[in-house]
Amino acid sequence: ASARTPQTRTDTHAQHAQKLHRPRALRTPDTHPALLCQTPKPVFRTISAAAMKVATLLLASLGATIAAPPVSASTALRSRVAGVTSPRAPRLSSMRSNVQSTKQMVQKFKGSMVGTTNRAAALIPRAQEVDSPSSLVPFIAPPLALAAGYALIKSSPLEGALTSFIEGGGYPEMFRGLDMPGFFYKWFHAANMAIVAGAMGGYGAFLGFETKAGRGNEVAWGGLNGATKRELHSQLMAGAGLIFAAGGLGGVTFMLTLQKTLFESPHAVTGLAELFLFATQGALAVAMKENPNLRQAHATLGAITMGILTVHAALGIKLGLGL
Repeated sequence: ASARTPQTRTDTHAQHAQKLHRPRALRTPDTHPALLCQTPKPVFRTISAAAMKVATLLLASLGATIAAPPVSASTALRSRVAGVTSPRAPRLSSMRSNVQSTKQMVQKFKGSMVGTTNRAAALIPRAQEVDSPSSLVPFIAPPLALAAGYALIKSSPLEGALTSFIEGGGYPEMFRGLDMPGFFYKWFHAANMAIVAGAMGGYGAFLGFETKAGRGNEVAWGGLNGATKRELHSQLMAGAGLIFAAGGLGGVTFMLTLQKTLFESPHAVTGLAELFLFATQGALAVAMKENPNLRQAHATLGAITMGILTVHAALGIKLGLGL
């Protein structure tokens, strides 16, 4: 085809504009704007025909899948083994995977519910322990013990009675006759009590918390004849209380040996308070066999007792440095 000249293109545009501006009644089908804008080509016709064929095939395949008879699991399995793919096989496999995932979700939910129930059941005894009146014992006993120790020192003849008893036995004179170095009289009592507090009190308290955590029936390290942690805890703390009482008499003896006044330091007040608290702990240990709610009170008071014992040791070091 020969190329159009500028004049020809201008005439064509002018005719096209006249056709567009005709009244609607005078328009013919070949002069409709939509038809004028369409420029069908062989390529577009081929693409549209191919798209129609593909859509027809897809619809036919979908109709055959829907109309296919149901296939049992055994038939699908045999078909899969034989290499034959059933129309319903993909659908069955997806359904099986959905059922399996649902079962797993149900199992997880059951497990979470069981865990929540167990935790709630474990918290009920603890809530009962907190709500019981015995839960106030750990917070009432220490102030009462300190007040009782202070009152016993300040308003009783304890100092005179101990001085008469110890000097009447001749113990200060005996220690003076040993002619030991000065640090022996100052720190021998402190060294003994530090060993008892660490080896017996500290390890015994650790065994007590192990027993509270549910490991009391395990064999304890250092126990005789295969003693359990529960048994060794009771033995160590009872022995530590008796040695602390005897160690208090030893500390008074060394103070009289150095010819110092008794009970001027708060170290004596905390020492008496410790003896009262150890006695209270022993009473709780006996009573909690009949009343398990006292176990938490016993454990809490034990922790507070060890804290006061640490303060008692610091005051003793201060007293020894001032001698």
